[in-house]
Order: sequence, then structure tokens, then C-alpha cells
Amino acid sequence: MQAPHHAVRLTALVRRHPVLSGSAGAVAVLVAVLLVVFLPDGSSAPKAANVSRNLRACLLDSPAGATDAALARATWQGMRAAADTGKVNAERFPDPTIDAKAALPYVNGAVQHRCRLIFAVGTGMRAATEAAAKANPHQRFVLVGATSSRPGVSVITPSNGGPGAVADHVRQFISAQL
Repeated sequence: MQAPHHAVRLTALVRRHPVLSGSAGAVAVLVAVLLVVFLPDGSSAPKAANVSRNLRACLLDSPAGATDAALARATWQGMRAAADTGKVNAERFPDPTIDAKAALPYVNGAVQHRCRLIFAVGTGMRAATEAAAKANPHQRFVLVGATSSRPGVSVITPSNGGPGAVADHVRQFISAQL
């Protein structure tokens, strides 16, 4: 088998100019050593944080087009602001219905996910949230935009401050639980 044409030319070049080829080899070794010495060894790479002990706050998200969708967005904004502290895991669970009977499995699903705080938005979620609170007396629920006198259910009502005020109330409520 015959060597490729470029290999033959390289061999001929090395034989005619041994100093040049030796210098090129030395430069290649020097570059390799410098790369090993000066490139980061990965010790400055980001490390994974253990978030398992963080407070888990969950939002039962309103269905698309719900009248309380703006209130749900403001609630999520407040939850994300609380999560920016690094001490809160904010999660969102879609709830395709606001019918109390149909919504109850979604509320119970958030309980099963071990959410320490479960936020539900709007008057349509009140009955399902209160039923879940009755069945799970040690679980904390927060109704946003609805009223409740059920033990274990806290209430955040919209004020004249609009969505920004709701988001701030949600963030403050979560921060108070830390």
C-alpha cells in the first residue's frame, strides 16, 4: 500500500529541514504544557446546590382564558421573586378546570408532591381548596383573590395596587414562612 501524497511530502520536508521540524515539535510540546498548566481544571465550575430542604411553594395555575388569569400571573411573579432568594422552590401545576369537583384531584396532587404552601387563585378554586384543607389539616393553603374561614387556608386579596401589589404580598407571605 502506498503512502498518501501529503505524507510523502511531509517526510521529505522533515528530512531536508531537521532543525525546522525539531522546532515545530518543541513548540507543539510547549503549547500542550501551557494548556495543561493554565487552563482551568474544572474546580471553578459551578457546583450543584442541594435544594431538597428549600420551602416548596406550588401554584395551581388557572386554565387558559380564566377570568383570574391576570391574578394567577401576579401570584406566579411573587412566587418567582421569593424563589430568587435561593431558599424557595416555586413550582407550577396546570389546572385545566375551576369546577370544584373536577379541580379537587389537582389540589390533592399538589399535596402529594409535598408542597409546603399551595397557592390556588380565584373564587372558583375556593371549594376544592377548602375540601383539600379539611382532608389535610397539616397542609398550608393560600387562596389568592377569594375568601375563606377554613383553618389551614390563608387568604391574599387583591388591593388597589394591582398585579404588582399581589405579587409583592405573595412574596412577603412566602418569605414569612422561611
